Amino acid sequence: MLHYWTERAWPCLAAALLVLTGCASAPERSEQAVEVDGDKEPSYPQAALEKYAYALGLMDAGRFEEAVAAMRKLTEKYPEYAGPYTNLAILAAAGGDDDSAAAYLQQALDVCSNCAPTLNQIGIMHRKAGRFAAAEEAYLAAVENDPSYALAYYNLGVLYDLYRQQHELAVEHYEHYVALSGDAERTKQVGKWIADLRRRLGESPRTAQAGGEL
Repeated sequence: MLHYWTERAWPCLAAALLVLTGCASAPERSEQAVEVDGDKEPSYPQAALEKYAYALGLMDAGRFEEAVAAMRKLTEKYPEYAGPYTNLAILAAAGGDDDSAAAYLQQALDVCSNCAPTLNQIGIMHRKAGRFAAAEEAYLAAVENDPSYALAYYNLGVLYDLYRQQHELAVEHYEHYVALSGDAERTKQVGKWIADLRRRLGESPRTAQAGGEL
């Protein structure tokens, strides 16, 4: 899977479509969206997998108009899979078309109501609109349906950290992310956030280290 850090994207993506508000030299606390591959859906036929891999490659290469066209073709030929709809939602939202993004996410939900990547993206949509309770509900549904889905734990951490000021819950969910994510560089940065939050909560650095800070 290819992860995109929306808003203050990291690392910098050259195309403005996936960078919403500039670029930082190090990852900041902002949500993560992800190119999805059909979590908890029926297995893709080989022909669909090949076309899907090609469409994801277009996204990764910054060829966004072509990626949209390829994803749309997938939804036409394989309407029973949520992944292409969710990726179309990511592309639409990054391009500022929130109405289309919401419509694509609804289509994704219609075919897979328990797909963690789709629920994660719904959470991002709600958080951007200031609907924090709805965002929390969507992220929690993502991890309930797939307890190994690291990105939703990360996004819960961001929500509790920056928007709800519930720092103990932020630490808890950041730590879940660190435990589950395979991205060493990002987990190192999140580990620093955990240590910082623990200090603010009055816990010692040793406690922070014991709690999983990298």
